[in-house]
Amino acid sequence: MLKGIYSPLPWAALLLFVSSCLLLPIQPQWGPAYLYWILLAGPVLFVPWGLGLLTEQWPTQQLMITRLLPFTGLTLVAAFCLPAGWIAASLAGLWLLTVAGIGIWAVRRFRELPLAGLLAVLFLGVAAAWAFADRWGWQPLGFDPLIVLLTAIHFHYAGFALALMTALLPKSSLQAALSKGLVVGVGGVAVGITSTQLQGPAWLEVAAVTLMVLIGWGIAALQWHEARNVRQVGRKILLRLGSLALFCGLLLALLYGWRFAHQWSWLTIPWMYATHGVLNSVGFTLLTFWGRSIKEE
Repeated sequence: MLKGIYSPLPWAALLLFVSSCLLLPIQPQWGPAYLYWILLAGPVLFVPWGLGLLTEQWPTQQLMITRLLPFTGLTLVAAFCLPAGWIAASLAGLWLLTVAGIGIWAVRRFRELPLAGLLAVLFLGVAAAWAFADRWGWQPLGFDPLIVLLTAIHFHYAGFALALMTALLPKSSLQAALSKGLVVGVGGVAVGITSTQLQGPAWLEVAAVTLMVLIGWGIAALQWHEARNVRQVGRKILLRLGSLALFCGLLLALLYGWRFAHQWSWLTIPWMYATHGVLNSVGFTLLTFWGRSIKEE
């Protein structure tokens, strides 16, 4: 019954990532070590895996860039093993250039890609740019170094992975509407957080986060509903667990977004990246991608 859950792809990718972590231990600068593992799981594990799922219908020669991604992602791992500066930034720049290449590839095929798939690539570019800024030691708009790091992490999951999760849903009018909603939701959250940083009105961030959470819950509900018709038990379980993880992670994001109106002493940034961050990475991203990798019999 659970035959598909033992697919070798996620295990091989996870082994590659764990090996890179063991060979290149990271010295924490702005947060605990697991923050860096969550970040680097993106380029080494989830980005090549997710893009492979998105493009698996196309000829092999169009997939070569996704096969190279785990190895170019290791340059970003190396960048985070060094102090911020020009050497670390140069290594991070190699990953940024790789992502730019993916962007060119996606733009050239924008008629073939679903909107959410194109958004996933664009959000990946934002994530790579913030990772580069972190390795350069640059703090755009005066953001705290920890926020720069967390923004790079955020766009790998709440950006790239969430958009890709949407792109992999069955085509429908609701799926199309949610894809368009991601443009407003993710963009709105970025504007709201920037406004707060520049001493703007708090309601702007609250409204943007609330809208983004509602869109994300719609995506989670659509995947949960899709799983009703899945015959492969392993695929059904993983897709539903991925939906549940996304729902819980977004609930925490909603509570944190409303911190201006309601104060919860336990709802701190360290608590958020320990729970919300894990729910995003080994939660909905890993579970959803794994479920999508299992083929129906």
